Amino acid sequence: MRRVLVVDDSVDLADSLAASLEMLGCEVRWATDGPGALRLLDEWHPRIAFIDLTMPAMSGMQLLDRMRHRVAGQTFTAIAMTGLSSTRERERALEDGFDVFVQKPFDMNDLREVLSLLPD
Repeated sequence: MRRVLVVDDSVDLADSLAASLEMLGCEVRWATDGPGALRLLDEWHPRIAFIDLTMPAMSGMQLLDRMRHRVAGQTFTAIAMTGLSSTRERERALEDGFDVFVQKPFDMNDLREVLSLLPD
């Protein structure tokens, strides 16, 4: 079963995305900020993370940098999420180390497609 971490400062979005991922067979935990996400990363060891790019205090890109250092040498897939999609935003996220970029909002079909691209 895939362990997936969802990180978004919107409780409603994090909770609904987690529920959708669970319906697709994933084991999911979620956090609403960077420190909470890092705690879950250390304690629970997910291999996939959906990370909101525009969170207060610690951006998604800052969080990813810290996560990558903690999981060095391990398989870890980072998915950037944002409602502010532009070609430049997408390019920047991928250049900064995200593996996949998705624009919010997305539906179950979008999630299925994203998960189909990832290793088991």
